[in-house]
Amino acid sequence: MRTALVAVAVAVAVAVLALAGRVSAQGPMSSPAPAPAASAAIVARDAGARMQRLADGVYAIVHDDAIHDWPSGAVDWPHGNTGVVVGDDGVLVVDATFYPSRARADIALIRQVTDKPVRYLVNTHWHGDHTHGNGVYRELFPGISIVGARENRDFIALNLARYPKNAIAAGSTTRKALEQLEGFQASGKDSAGRALTAAEKTSLAAAIRERRTQLAEFATIRVAPPDLLFDHELTLVLGRKRVVLRDRDRANSPHDVTIYLPDERVLFTGDILVHPVPYAMASHPVPWVGVLRDIEALPVAALVPGHGPVMHDHAYTRQVRELFEAAQSRVAALLREGKTLDDVQKAVSLDDFRARFVVNEDPTAVAYWDYSIKNTLIERTYQCVVGYRC
Repeated sequence: MRTALVAVAVAVAVAVLALAGRVSAQGPMSSPAPAPAASAAIVARDAGARMQRLADGVYAIVHDDAIHDWPSGAVDWPHGNTGVVVGDDGVLVVDATFYPSRARADIALIRQVTDKPVRYLVNTHWHGDHTHGNGVYRELFPGISIVGARENRDFIALNLARYPKNAIAAGSTTRKALEQLEGFQASGKDSAGRALTAAEKTSLAAAIRERRTQLAEFATIRVAPPDLLFDHELTLVLGRKRVVLRDRDRANSPHDVTIYLPDERVLFTGDILVHPVPYAMASHPVPWVGVLRDIEALPVAALVPGHGPVMHDHAYTRQVRELFEAAQSRVAALLREGKTLDDVQKAVSLDDFRARFVVNEDPTAVAYWDYSIKNTLIERTYQCVVGYRC
């Protein structure tokens, strides 16, 4: 079954709603991760997340994924990574996850390393898997400043109001997906009429619980857009810690913000970087290349992507940049020959890069590669290169 995979890009990103996963009945698998940062020791954990120390007073919270496709087990909706910076007089948090309850759980993890108040919540971009928990932070820390690029403020406000309501409405794709799964459970058979194995019944029950949780969580999302806005760059000082926010403009989204601690050499990229496969669905791949080059120039001891494991260098940054550069050069070469979009989509292949992103046919990586890269990146690149939309 192919289901909507909104998680990543549009409210978490509207464009991702077309994506679907493929999996084995054994359940979700994890894509092999880049080498972790040497200093990323786990200092706290709960049933769904691990809090890792990146430097003195700097942490990343890496979450389990929220929703998986059935029967494939590929990730449909992930939680975005969360950053935590503990300063002398308060805490700065990077991104607010997909579910309000997960934001509350993150705050409980933060309380295990400090009792200082959260003074700042920074949204890296507008997608819901990074912003749905904003209202929780505003509720629990009434004096908080939610920080965002000026142009993202209205995107965040609109989509926090719009998307959860659409998802839980009668007849929504979310409810239809749940009803289909419940039908399989009631009949004990899959869409082809084959009797489900015991393992498939177990994974199906888990998938149903996840989608019921989504409906319950979405009913609790509150609109809480940024109220501390900036253009281009903003430096926040938390005692002895300097935190540099930079609006990188168009990349994964219309405005992607990076958060960099120059003294600690820790970088939070939001969805400019996502492991195991970049989210190109509603992206701007030509300017994205320049953004990747710019962040490659930043020295890093720890790099926290929007999704995926903590990294310790720019090896994956370069890998993503080289993929987008290849797409751009191959599309441009065919356009100079007078080829149409249909010609370009048929002729351009990025299969020579696939093995660098899809390891051991991990089902999540396969699903994202097929939709985000194979079926979307070439069209998005074409639109950029010819000047239609980018």
